[in-house]
Amino acid sequence: MPPKGIATRKRLADRMELLRRGNVKRHADYSARLKLQTDRAQHQRNATFQRELDNLHESTLRGSGLDRVRIDRMNALRAIIK
Repeated sequence: MPPKGIATRKRLADRMELLRRGNVKRHADYSARLKLQTDRAQHQRNATFQRELDNLHESTLRGSGLDRVRIDRMNALRAIIK
């Protein structure tokens, strides 16, 4: 539905301001969703690394010829987990 009346500078400025506010709100919503998505992915990665680290800690109790490899991987995981 086209606007009624003459398109004045004031009316056009108000319309542009309304569009800008909508764009800013949409951008903020998108940024928040994107941040939530990346935070969830990071949390999942950290949880996976923590489970692997816990498994390596548990396996050190049994001992084997892989102790050096296991310790190196544990140190790498500790550096990755924040």
